[in-house]
Amino acid sequence: MPNIHPTAVIDPKAKIDDSVTIGPHCVVGPNVTIGPECNLIALCYIDGYTTIGARNMIYPGASIGAPPQDISFDLNKVSYVQIGDDNVLRENISIHRGSKEFSVTKVGNKCYIMANTHIAHDCQLGNNVIMVNFAGLAGYVTLGDGCFLSGNAVIHQFCTVGRFSMLSGVSAISKDLPPFMIADGRNGAVRAVNIIAMRRNGFSNEAIRAIKDVYNIFYRSELNVKNAIEKIKKEVKQLPEVIEFIDFVENSKRGVLTSGVAKGRRD
Repeated sequence: MPNIHPTAVIDPKAKIDDSVTIGPHCVVGPNVTIGPECNLIALCYIDGYTTIGARNMIYPGASIGAPPQDISFDLNKVSYVQIGDDNVLRENISIHRGSKEFSVTKVGNKCYIMANTHIAHDCQLGNNVIMVNFAGLAGYVTLGDGCFLSGNAVIHQFCTVGRFSMLSGVSAISKDLPPFMIADGRNGAVRAVNIIAMRRNGFSNEAIRAIKDVYNIFYRSELNVKNAIEKIKKEVKQLPEVIEFIDFVENSKRGVLTSGVAKGRRD
């Protein structure tokens, strides 16, 4: 039997693994599934059609599976939240379910979602994502594996952030951020390659050097996007990481951040 505090309110239809711990004053709705060894510390609200994987730690004030902040949402429609394994969801985070019928808001594995962050409807988070306090995602944002959003960073709806990219504190973007880059400001400068993340995640020195060359061509040569991509294809060895950058830029629907010069703040 799961270890459930007597003050918790658990719908009898909820599917809760026997190894789960649910602390004081938690609320769990009828369509919720909670996997092995999860710990709801206290005062957690889990509702909607929400599935939570194994070994997730959920802190007080977390709200998961509530209706999206979408004035067109029909409360009679079914939509989902899916959370993977080994995530840490800190105090007062909010993760809203999808806004269209059968749509899904998804969080991958081993993410660290810090206090007071917001993940809106239909967002898709990869694995090992970190969101620092008060970071926020509007609807339909996609974060690749290993992304890092610093405190108070916000991302406009429908944007995509590539793998192992970082958005600096108090930044705001409404365009896509390519993989392996560090961005700063309000649709501002792409400052550098995220070398530390690449090293920590086992990328080769050759790949890191190639991505540095990509950065210099794309962000420092003053070429337009088309010409910069053509130059990268001709002059940089087409390693998988380089191809990933090229494909990201060429397939971006909102357009990518292109400036290497800061906007919206003073240095």
